Amino acid sequence: MTQRASKRSIVNRAQIQKAIDLRSTGASYDGIGRGMGISKTRAYQLVMSGMVDLDEGLKDSADRLRTLELLRLDAIQCAHWPNAHIPRHVDVILKVMERRAKLLGLDAPQRIADVTPESKPERPALDLSKLTDGELREMQRMYEKAGADRQPMMN
Repeated sequence: MTQRASKRSIVNRAQIQKAIDLRSTGASYDGIGRGMGISKTRAYQLVMSGMVDLDEGLKDSADRLRTLELLRLDAIQCAHWPNAHIPRHVDVILKVMERRAKLLGLDAPQRIADVTPESKPERPALDLSKLTDGELREMQRMYEKAGADRQPMMN
């Protein structure tokens, strides 16, 4: 790891820690972004990457945040449960349950189809590792002859 990459890693970890700390106090992602001078999306990304875990210090913070989020969800659900016969409250309860399942990783991952923007199935990537050196050189020659912008990665 270069010194530059190392500094970037340290800065990123510090940002993640700060974002998690702010979220733990109840700050919204928008508020975290404003407070840190970053976008709401970047604030969310920092908190989520901390939740995934970078090191033990961040893991402890992420675990505390996860516990706090679960407590908040419990409070919301408890507040709406007595009115569970009213559709508006049912919607809130269901959203809380969905969020809890996501937070705890209870739902199976969803398969997202590999399609192009035109909704056509995406062709699988070519496995160039199965080609011989001669075949790779020939492929390179054909790309150059055709004036292709993208050339295959070769060792």
